[in-house]
Formats: sequence, structure tokens, C-alpha cells
Amino acid sequence: MDKINVVSKDPFTAIIITNSAGICHFLDDEGFCSIQLKLGYEYLSRTCRIHPRSISYINGVFETFLELSCEEAARVVLFDEEPMRFEQAVLEPDGSGNVIPNRMLTADKYTPLKNGVDLFNKLRITSVEIVQSRKYALRVRMLMLCILTEQIAQLFSTNHDSAAFAAADEFLVLISTGVYDSIAEQMPDGIEIDFAIVLDILRDMSKRDDERFYNILEQSLEGHGISLDTAEFSNEFSNEYKRAYKKFFGNKEYIFENYVVNHILMEGFPFNFGKESGVMANFADLLAKYNLIEFLLVGSCMFHGKFDEWNIINCVSAFGRRYDHSLKGYLMME
Repeated sequence: MDKINVVSKDPFTAIIITNSAGICHFLDDEGFCSIQLKLGYEYLSRTCRIHPRSISYINGVFETFLELSCEEAARVVLFDEEPMRFEQAVLEPDGSGNVIPNRMLTADKYTPLKNGVDLFNKLRITSVEIVQSRKYALRVRMLMLCILTEQIAQLFSTNHDSAAFAAADEFLVLISTGVYDSIAEQMPDGIEIDFAIVLDILRDMSKRDDERFYNILEQSLEGHGISLDTAEFSNEFSNEYKRAYKKFFGNKEYIFENYVVNHILMEGFPFNFGKESGVMANFADLLAKYNLIEFLLVGSCMFHGKFDEWNIINCVSAFGRRYDHSLKGYLMME
């Protein structure tokens, strides 16, 4: 039991403690699960049984996604140059004969509208369409998503939830007719990355034992020519960052686009699962993850001096395990 930490009486909240490299103690020397080898598939925990799939029960519909902490899942999701799309298929039951979702969401928890499910779907798909508007740089698209989210937050705060339908439709019309071209011209960098906030979060992430993630973080910081103790960022640093981004990802923004879209779909943006702090807080969470992964990947490419697919996959996978698995678990317990 020293390899498992039971955080409550709820049978679904036990956490398997990983070693210093972030690896499960139950993996053997060849990387295979010793539990499955010795006892069989049916003895695996719910999480391990479906990994890297993530099953959500959203408004009465089962949806499956891929957790990017799995290297192969990260490759499949991030390196598809075509815009991400939904596929409908029959969901196979797990070994117990039941489909057990990781998370559940019902729109009526977030809006009093009787057609709240329609509103959730409208905002969710509109968000994806904005992020996939490749006419604009991705950070400009993120600025557009921020503008829409602010409008929705204002409507929610004044109990005008029903007006959010028209706001979403109107926003897409403005994009398609080029109204937002002027914003793209005036603010070509869109929502710029706040390096101080990124570094502050990375400091917190580095406090926990995870040798694999820490090595990646150290390489990224070295590539940027800074350390966790860096307090200020000059214009020269910002300009060098933009040059590196353009060099390594100028024609590969679809990688970050896919990352953001995967988050929107899997987390139930803009309502998000179990988060009632407001749609703007949920946007801030999305933006933080996007900034963090971009910062790490750009720095890693600068460290290695090249764009390498395996290196990108390794970074995203380690970040997923560190942020989505360990960090959220620790924050939940604290």
C-alpha cells in the first residue's frame, strides 16, 4: 500500500504514487504493467483500463478523447495537419460490461435555460471554429476567443443567457466577413505570452519530484537562456522568443491549435467539468496551459537546435503527466 495514496473514502480517488522519474511503480523493467501481466486486465484500475482514452458523459452522450500524457496519443492528436473533427462510433464497453466515464457534465448546472444543452454545444463548437480559423495567427484567434468569452461572461452575469446564442452566431459572421481583419492588423501578436506568469507556474511545477519533467524543463530554460530565478524579461528576450517560434513553428501552428482544441473538447470549455468559477476563469485556465506548453516546446527546440517530432511528443507527454495528472492531484489534496 506504500505505492498507493488513498485521499478519501471515495473508491475513485486513490492515487498511484510514481517514482522520481514520474513512472508508475507497477511497471516492470520492460515497461509492462505487472498487475495486468500477473492478474489480468480485469484487475486494472478504471483509469489504467481505459488509458489513454478519456471517457466523458456530457449531457447524456458518451464522448471519448485521448490523454496527451500518452506518447502515441500526443503524436496522433498533435501532428495531424487537418483540423480536428468529431467521429461517431459505437463505444465498446470495458471489461466489467459497463462504460464508466472519467467525468460527467450536465449543462443545467451552469445555466437556468431549458435548452442549456443547446447553448453548451453552441459555445463549445463556436470556440473550436474560432481556434481553427487559420486565416489568422493562433494568438490572434486566442484573442478572438477571449473577446467572445468576455461577452458570454457579461451575458451570464446579467442573466441574459439566451442572448449567448445570437452572440456566438454573430461572432462567426464577423470573422467570416473579415470584420476582425483590422484587429489582426493592429494586434498581429494577439494575446502575447506573459513570461513572468509562465515562469511562476513552472516554479511551482518544479517543486514536486518528477525527474523526467524536470530534465525537460531544465533543457527548455537553458534553450531560452534563463533560469527559474529570472525575474525580468527584456524586449530583446521577447523578440528572440518570437524569432525562435517563427523558425520552429511558423508553418506548424496546427500543433498548438490541436492542443487547444483537444483541451476545449475534453474539458467541456467554456463551462468545464466541476468548475463553477466562471467562463473567464476557464478561459484563463486554457490560456495558461497553452502558454506553458508553447514556452516549453520553443525552449526545447532552441536547446536542441532543431525541430524534432519525438522531442515534441516527449515534452507534451511529460507535461501532461506533470500538470494534468500529478499537479491537479496535489492541488486537489491541498
